[in-house]
Amino acid sequence: MKNFLFCLLLLPIGLQAQVYVPFISTTDSSDAWIDLYSCTDFSCFESYTKSYKIDGDTTIGSFQYSKVYIKIKDEEGSAGGQWCTESVNYYERYFGALRENEKQVFLLRALQSVSEYLAYDFNLSIGDTLPQPDGPFLPSDPAGRIINEIDSVLVFDNYRKRFISNNKYVVEGIGASTGLFNPLTPNANTSGDCYVGMLCYAEYETPDYFLQDCNFNLVNVSAIERETATPVLVKIVDLMGRETLELPNTLLIYIYNDGTTKKVFNFE
Repeated sequence: MKNFLFCLLLLPIGLQAQVYVPFISTTDSSDAWIDLYSCTDFSCFESYTKSYKIDGDTTIGSFQYSKVYIKIKDEEGSAGGQWCTESVNYYERYFGALRENEKQVFLLRALQSVSEYLAYDFNLSIGDTLPQPDGPFLPSDPAGRIINEIDSVLVFDNYRKRFISNNKYVVEGIGASTGLFNPLTPNANTSGDCYVGMLCYAEYETPDYFLQDCNFNLVNVSAIERETATPVLVKIVDLMGRETLELPNTLLIYIYNDGTTKKVFNFE
């Protein structure tokens, strides 16, 4: 018996019994996420930087949910092409209702008139298929979501279970490496070359584990007010950098007072 106890003490910390870390909690709504969904097609790109927060509770039917709000920075531009639409837009809205039951996380989206769906399941084992966090609405390949490894990672001094499927994974209490509600595998109708990723996860405004870009000001109100102010045209130059007037049938570069530039081609 003493030898058995001694062996238990020698087990690596990550393999010892873990306390399940809930995805949401009635005592803690400080969790915040930033993720990115960006696609490039014919040298033009469109990206969605999204910030999620939980704020308040609601009762729908017989279930109590946590309310999820989203802020989005939608940006279009050139990734090497010359004829791309350039724009930056901001949105802020109620995203949906989230609840957790027996290590399963369900989401009821605000803009879809369907019932809730299973976004995460932390009861799974090797060989099981991870749910698609963005829902079952678009066809995707489940073969790319089969769990082939399970380990533990240290987040805020607690070990959390991680479910790995090839180069993607889901972390207990946080979400997917591809983003909170981005797909784990591409949808069948996705065009172009796309990147999806979790940029930041924070509790009490302190980030940990996902630390790629934790600039929450990227999609906040002050950023919206600053970046949506109408820029003033300073000058127009040609591709050689020479200042010029507006010319038809010529590719020109418009330079504005906020430092932004725009390629313009006006047909006559």
